[in-house]
Amino acid sequence: MPRRSGLWAEIGLNLALLTVLVSVLDAGVLYMVTRSVLRDASGSVAEGAATVLARELATTPKGDWGRVLDNHRRGQIGALTVYSPTGERLAGDEAPAGPEVTGVFITREITTESTLLGSRVLAPVGAPGRPSAVVAVQIDQGAVSGAVWTVIGLHAVLSGAAIVLFGFFLFRRTVLGPVALLHRSTEAIASGAFETRLTEGETAEFASEFASLAVALNGLADALLGYRRRTDEQLRQLSVANEELRRAQDALLRSEKLASVGRLAAGLAHEIGNPLAAVRAYLELLVSDVDPELATDLVGRSQVEVERMHAILRSLLDFARTEARELETVHLDHLAATAFGTVRHQPAFRDATLELHVEGEPVVRGETAKLHQLIVNLLLNAGAAGARRVQVRAVERSTGSELEVVDDGQGIPKENLDRILEPFFTTRPPGEGTGLGLAIVHRVAEEHGARIHVDSEVGRGTTFRLTFPRFSGAATDDLPPPRGSGRS
Repeated sequence: MPRRSGLWAEIGLNLALLTVLVSVLDAGVLYMVTRSVLRDASGSVAEGAATVLARELATTPKGDWGRVLDNHRRGQIGALTVYSPTGERLAGDEAPAGPEVTGVFITREITTESTLLGSRVLAPVGAPGRPSAVVAVQIDQGAVSGAVWTVIGLHAVLSGAAIVLFGFFLFRRTVLGPVALLHRSTEAIASGAFETRLTEGETAEFASEFASLAVALNGLADALLGYRRRTDEQLRQLSVANEELRRAQDALLRSEKLASVGRLAAGLAHEIGNPLAAVRAYLELLVSDVDPELATDLVGRSQVEVERMHAILRSLLDFARTEARELETVHLDHLAATAFGTVRHQPAFRDATLELHVEGEPVVRGETAKLHQLIVNLLLNAGAAGARRVQVRAVERSTGSELEVVDDGQGIPKENLDRILEPFFTTRPPGEGTGLGLAIVHRVAEEHGARIHVDSEVGRGTTFRLTFPRFSGAATDDLPPPRGSGRS
């Protein structure tokens, strides 16, 4: 809106300046013409008045010349003076004689002197050939000037008004109308009506520049309409492609789920198959005729295998457990120290060294029991790998807390790194592991928003690094203080 107001103000100012310029030029021309006409008219009036006055003075006694002059003081006639042959004033107004008076006595003819806006006429008084005096008639320059300027002013005002009206009509017809039509069409196109067009009938009276602009606007509308059609077609194709991609993704997810279920079933069958086969063989022997000592031994063996199957199923249930628990503020260093106490008496850790290193105050928000199970499983995995030294580092970072478990065990081959977090995947001999420990670690880490990174080299050990998101606002007054570095 401010731009439009500025444009109209500029147009109005230019139109006003043009009107003033044309009016001044017109007034100048009128002034020159009027001055010439009035000069001739005033000369004619002055000559006629001087002729009549000279004749009347010739028949009037000199003593009455003043009365005669007073009778003729009207209209545009100004100064009236009668001069003697010697140039002296005999009657009338005070005015210098000048050489023209002497010239009239010599030539015996009427003499006219033209001034800027008036005339002064000298006429001989008396018998032809022998004038006894000279009468001077002066046209009133003030009256003439006032009339001239009044006429010029009125003409300038009227001509200026006529120019403004005609100019506005012409400007509206040739500029404002096309601009308004182009503006409406542009607004329609901007609002999305790309089918808007300026017809030949609407642009028939346009100037060539506006006609070219109308053609360009129609071209722009055509281009935008084509772009919209292409965009709609591309959106339709993208919608079709997205739908196909969604179906393919659903099929892939179903396939992945089926594959996961297959791997889980295969692992479960593999883990339970061996003890189940042993129990079946023991039962077949028991139903046969065996001595009591062997029967007792077979029952004990069967009980061990059944406990083994029970442990496998219990681990599977722990892996699949998803019930929600109340979140707590947990210090990772305190939790790691508690986990050390849990595994310290395991056979794999009798000759191993457990170390805890703490930096800052590593705090997370989560379930204490699950996080404890996560650390215990990582420690048990290190012990199963034959580690003699296990280091746990709990570090407070600017982006969150970090838990790192480093062991010097036998390491993991590179080809197995991508599968170690899968359920029932294990590199241990049959009967020594279920392959669910690291899978539980992975599930618990995901539940707590942590990322897992594994580095391992065969013969040199393995590093599990868990990065937890930053947690602020923990209430730590009722929690045990963080432990420093230590060895156990």
